[in-house]
Amino acid sequence: MSEEKKTKLIELGSDVLADALLKLAEYDDRADRLVERLTSDPNDIVKKFRRRISGLKRRTRFIHWRESRQFAAELDELLEDLEEANPEPCVGMALVAAFLETDHAIIGNCDDSSGHISDIYRYGAHNLFAQYASSCQDKKNVLALLMKTYLNDPYGVREGLMDKAREMLGDKDAKNAIHLFKILAVEEADEYQKRHLQRAIEALARQTGNAKLFEKVLLESQQEPGTSTCLDIARVYLENSDPQNALEWVNRIHSDETFMDRERRELLQEIYGQMGDSRKEAEMAWLTFRKSRSLLTLDKLLKVIGEEKRDQVIEDEAAHIIDYGKGDYSEIQFLIDVKKFDEAEICILVKAGTKTLNGDFYSTLLPMSKAMESEDRLLAAYVIYRALLESILDRKFYKAYPHAAKYLRKLDVLALEIDDWQDLGEHGGYHVWLNQVHGKKSSFWRHYRGE
Repeated sequence: MSEEKKTKLIELGSDVLADALLKLAEYDDRADRLVERLTSDPNDIVKKFRRRISGLKRRTRFIHWRESRQFAAELDELLEDLEEANPEPCVGMALVAAFLETDHAIIGNCDDSSGHISDIYRYGAHNLFAQYASSCQDKKNVLALLMKTYLNDPYGVREGLMDKAREMLGDKDAKNAIHLFKILAVEEADEYQKRHLQRAIEALARQTGNAKLFEKVLLESQQEPGTSTCLDIARVYLENSDPQNALEWVNRIHSDETFMDRERRELLQEIYGQMGDSRKEAEMAWLTFRKSRSLLTLDKLLKVIGEEKRDQVIEDEAAHIIDYGKGDYSEIQFLIDVKKFDEAEICILVKAGTKTLNGDFYSTLLPMSKAMESEDRLLAAYVIYRALLESILDRKFYKAYPHAAKYLRKLDVLALEIDDWQDLGEHGGYHVWLNQVHGKKSSFWRHYRGE
């Protein structure tokens, strides 16, 4: 469809398209910026970029949370402008470094609880810096600027710069950087900065492809390796096709340790797969699947035991959930995802029920109710909508009363189609109970009546 539209637009001719774009730019700021970018000389774009960076560094006005998404979009467009100008790589790298330095004024003067603004620094700016640095032939300059930029990181948004250091520097300079960071770490007195340096050393060591070096680097910073360290070292050995050493490091973790249990199981599955031990690989895949049934863990299991077993696995797991399951949300969601609606209905009505379903988790329950309603499992949907309604009323969550009223109206509609109420009690009785318990919540009832 997009290709068809593109063809038609080309047929309109450049004059028509230019007029349309200019007209759109009168009403839309982003379109106006696009026109400006397309019609500007690259050198002018770079000059504007420098001026904008200077302005950002001097900025003092606080950025409210409600403004953060729009401000992040402006920062992203600024980086797009620079990329469009296509400066010489070493120059581009320096300009992105200057952009990163604005974090002092921006991150330190905003409510970025949504993460929109910091993501521009962590991802957009990092990727563009790596793109230019990789093409810059003056690797000494790249190393000097990379270290300078990384070291002055008060808000932790520059840490990811080291994740592509080998790509930017090459093997020789990446190893040289490890040596330089080690010297700085020894001389550093501040614990936060020392740890910041250590993370750079670890990131660089990992990228060298030398698992022994990575192991040595991690062990230098701690007396007794914990679960996370053991898994990190094991992962690097596995990445370098040494599953035996990887297994030895995983086995250093005590069998009763629950921290990072899922990560350990998934890593063991990969290790056994690389070792060619299909029995243990399948054992780990089954264990992961049984601990957290989902479409993702199901697919991972089937990659090990064979896609042809999908239907049988689903049948067996649905039966297992009915016989031994607790009727928790993950079990219900799994049954819905694999289209086992009979079993999902049993879990909702029998295993979970109105006393167990917690309507506070509306983001989980609401999609379930809609899925069950779409499959004509109306009593199950009814039970979930009741839980959602009662959660709002029990908490006296006034702002959500319009939603509560909508849920009660939905219950009224569903009740007309339900013949078998099982042990739940009919809707009329529920209305009586609701009035007895929540009858004084006049604001809710006004919303319900549409007043």
